[in-house]
Amino acid sequence: MTQPTIHHRRPQGVLTVQATLYAWALSTLGWLRAERVKDDRGSDSSEKAFMIILAIALGGAVTVAAVAFVASKTALFK
Repeated sequence: MTQPTIHHRRPQGVLTVQATLYAWALSTLGWLRAERVKDDRGSDSSEKAFMIILAIALGGAVTVAAVAFVASKTALFK
C-alpha cells in the first residue's frame, strides 16, 4: 500500500512578494552604495569619444548583418 505524498508549495503570491522585496532591497543597497563613489573614471572626453565611435561602429555592423539576413531570406522566395 502506498502512502499519499504531500507537497508543500507556497502560493504564487507569496513568491511574488518575496521576489519584489528582494529586488527592492538590492536596488536600495545599490543606490546607497552609489552615494559613496570613489572612482571617477569615464569623465575623460577622449574615452567618451571612443565609446561613441565604438557604439556607432557596432550599430553599423548590426545593421549590415540585419540587412544581409533579410536579403538572404527574401531571396528564397524569388
